[in-house]
Amino acid sequence: MKSFLEKSLALFYVFVFIFFPLTINGKEWQFQLTKVIFSKPIAFFESLFFPNALQTIDFSSDTIALNLLLLVLFLLAILALLLLRFFKIKTDNLVFISRVISCYYIAFILLSYGFDKIFKAQFYLPEPNILYTPFGNLSKDILYWSTLGTSRYYSVSMGIIEVLAAILILIKRTRILGLLISIGILLNIILINFGFDISVKTFSIFLLAVTFFAVYPNSKSLLGFLVFQKREQLPLNNQSIVGNSVLKIWMKCIVVGLFFLQILFPYFKSQNFNDDLQERPFLHGAYQVNQILLKTDTLKTVDFSIQKIFIHRNNYIIFQSKNNEMTDYHFKIDTLQKKLLLQDYHKKTIGVDYDYIKKDSTLILKFKNYCIVSKEINWRKLPALQKQIHYTIDEVQ
Repeated sequence: MKSFLEKSLALFYVFVFIFFPLTINGKEWQFQLTKVIFSKPIAFFESLFFPNALQTIDFSSDTIALNLLLLVLFLLAILALLLLRFFKIKTDNLVFISRVISCYYIAFILLSYGFDKIFKAQFYLPEPNILYTPFGNLSKDILYWSTLGTSRYYSVSMGIIEVLAAILILIKRTRILGLLISIGILLNIILINFGFDISVKTFSIFLLAVTFFAVYPNSKSLLGFLVFQKREQLPLNNQSIVGNSVLKIWMKCIVVGLFFLQILFPYFKSQNFNDDLQERPFLHGAYQVNQILLKTDTLKTVDFSIQKIFIHRNNYIIFQSKNNEMTDYHFKIDTLQKKLLLQDYHKKTIGVDYDYIKKDSTLILKFKNYCIVSKEINWRKLPALQKQIHYTIDEVQ
């Protein structure tokens, strides 16, 4: 029974590696593959047991559909193993192969997230609308994400640790050390995800489970050495997926090379090695509203609800009222006709003419019955974005 459960778990992890949908470099082939195969059965189980769940089955982070997918994959692993036994197909190396694949999977994930942190693609610089939102109005996940985004030093440091752990895992002699470091990294991530309600809880728990699975054969020796201070030697395992040592080395080089190519190519292509310094789109920034021009009158800003305007890098225009409520619209810009096409969440579109006077950084939005005159704010001068490190409190002013 113990052997059967271990093999079922090993096969389950392989299934998850194939079907757990990851978005890598904007490519969603896993999403499409999983959607084609599992959408209908998952939709059936979801409607049967969770009638109030989201109707769209897209296997997004922490959805009921995603958790049902993991359950279905585990049941499929058990069924597949029973079939293999029925047809007397040998599964002696299944657990070993799964553990090797698990190590490479963990390494790839750590490399991916590590380089994202090093190049500030994960914890990116907060957008102007976030910086001008009162602290208490931010949700915990945005608050955490934005706080880390203000410090390139911390983001790069965390990224280097994750990349180092991945490299240690890829080297057989240092694999156990890399896995132990990974356990610490993943435990911290899980605590963050629950503490700040960040929606990758299922994936982070799964990664930790895979890491424990990979390190399990050495657990007794590690426990004896780390806890009971015994002299221990890690068990030697001469098993190999590929018998030929030269072929094995070449295959490993190719796999690791593909990892780095997949992860680093987009950065070299865009030449974006620090997203904080990446050029922002036209009109991007924060604007203080100075005047509201009606057809028959000019209003003071105190008599009008809109106090600030923000242009988000992902083509959103956000209006902040005097009571700090935010209203956002997705927009397309026509620079030739100087027109913004604003679309709300009901797909209703309105056209707004604009003028941008570069000399004094003035943005004028011309609606049907009024114009908003605003002046750009240098949001990068805010205290949260200043690169200051005070070694002693005497330096703090």
